[in-house]
Amino acid sequence: MINFLMIDDNPIEHIIMQKMFDKFHLFPAASHSLDARQSMDLFERHYLIPDLLPDVVFLDLNMPGFSGWDFLNSFERIYKQIKKAIDIYIISSSIDPKDRLLPKKYAFVKACICKPVKMETLLNLHTLYQSIKRDAS
Repeated sequence: MINFLMIDDNPIEHIIMQKMFDKFHLFPAASHSLDARQSMDLFERHYLIPDLLPDVVFLDLNMPGFSGWDFLNSFERIYKQIKKAIDIYIISSSIDPKDRLLPKKYAFVKACICKPVKMETLLNLHTLYQSIKRDAS
């Protein structure tokens, strides 16, 4: 099973995403967080316990307080110590070009995805991670 975490301050985004997951039976172990700081705390507490961490993270950049950028900078400090591969996908409705380019400097950021996230994108990602899990077994 693929562990998925979505970090976004907009609860509507979570509802929409979960409805798509439910409709197409994707990511049954999906977790949702409205607070990037709390999510970072999870990684800082459990970075040596891979089963407690997600495989895939969808991260919004523009959030109040501890932003997606803050999360990326904090995650960069610990990700080499994490005992499993964790892929982060930036999800954003921003039209600022630097919001597409700057995240690519982080090795763990796999892509930037425009909101609203298309069903085809989710299906492709689910298929990709299912095959990775099968190959690892």
